[in-house]
Amino acid sequence: MKVDQSILYILYACTFISLAFIPKHKLRDASIIFLFQQAVTWFAGILAVGFNLLEYPVRELAKVNGTSFLYEFFLYPVITIFFCLYYPRISKRWKKIIYISTFSTGLTIPEVIIEQNTNLIKYLKWEWYDTWASVYITLFLAWIFYKWYFKLTNR
Repeated sequence: MKVDQSILYILYACTFISLAFIPKHKLRDASIIFLFQQAVTWFAGILAVGFNLLEYPVRELAKVNGTSFLYEFFLYPVITIFFCLYYPRISKRWKKIIYISTFSTGLTIPEVIIEQNTNLIKYLKWEWYDTWASVYITLFLAWIFYKWYFKLTNR
């Protein structure tokens, strides 16, 4: 259990430190992206846990919520900020697909390793490709929302 708690502390530290790398002129954009993704991941996380697709045996605020507070409310929304801010708007479609796929893969691989080696997450009726697809879809939704909200063009 000590290893699980240590991983959580390290991830919290990395998440908070990464906030310093958000460009100051993009803080408004970042806050909107962050809040949007929190809403999406909170809802999706509640559904996944509610339908017994996965569980988080070691988690923060265990009496309040069955999901991972760190992942759903901090880590993933912060990663989504960087995803949206650096999205290749003027690139070809295949580059955009590779960009989203790279982020999805980059989030799925560590989760699978953590699932296999710790008690932070356990897949019940869930597989790695479910994580990959859900990350892909939610990142894409965040990008669409960000683009719509700030009336961004591809130029």
